[in-house]
Amino acid sequence: MRKAAIGGWIKSILVLIFALVYLAPLYIAVVNSVKPYSEIIKTPLNLPQAFTLQNFADAFETSNMLELYRNSIVITGSSVAVLILLTSMAAYVIARRRGKVYQALYVFSLAGIMIPPVVTLIPSIKTLSALHLLYTMPGLLMFYAGTYFSTIIFLYVGFIRTIPASLDESAYMDGANPFRTFFSIIFPLIKPCTATAVIFLGMWIWNDFLNPMYILGFRGGKTITTGIYNAIGAYTSMWNLVFANVMLASLPIIILYLSMQKLFMQGLTSGAVKG
Repeated sequence: MRKAAIGGWIKSILVLIFALVYLAPLYIAVVNSVKPYSEIIKTPLNLPQAFTLQNFADAFETSNMLELYRNSIVITGSSVAVLILLTSMAAYVIARRRGKVYQALYVFSLAGIMIPPVVTLIPSIKTLSALHLLYTMPGLLMFYAGTYFSTIIFLYVGFIRTIPASLDESAYMDGANPFRTFFSIIFPLIKPCTATAVIFLGMWIWNDFLNPMYILGFRGGKTITTGIYNAIGAYTSMWNLVFANVMLASLPIIILYLSMQKLFMQGLTSGAVKG
């Protein structure tokens, strides 16, 4: 019993240490985003003595935040919508068909999970350049669709396989075609998995820095991450603006997670595990 108690204390201490390590950057960003510049330089780790929201107003003006938000929302929203539509439909076919061809397609699609996205960046840039889509938002959308297709289809196949096939058979007997069966019956039932996919995709694409920098460049428009990079370069000593930019960039993802938290947890604990 004593060894078990000691082991429990050790685990609790380790969890607390890891939590502090992960929360420390968030604490620093939140605290310093509402401090004047002079206070950040003197006491960057202390709570603010003079609370101010002027940093956010200055960040909006100097970083052209509205344009960055617009570009990132368009890119993230369109990429997520395309991926959800394509992967859910493909996963439905793979999950319901038991032929070797469909299983081979599934295995082939999963092979993409083992390939790091950075490995495909240069070939993708050359392909997009040949298609005259380099430095354009549609080109970046195509890159994201190819990059995250394997991961999301893996989530959907596992979840759809937990749904009884008798629902499909009943729909067919009532005269519904495969498209109507999927969109009217199956798709509403996979909302938890969709919420999980939306949050993961939204977080990955919204926070992505490397791919927009190379695929969009300066001609294709700036995203929220490349805009922060430019702001840091322009205001290296103005840390109050840097932290304000970081918080403004993080806000949409936090809101997305909080709004879909319940469905997100259902997706993680059901289909993503049972599959």
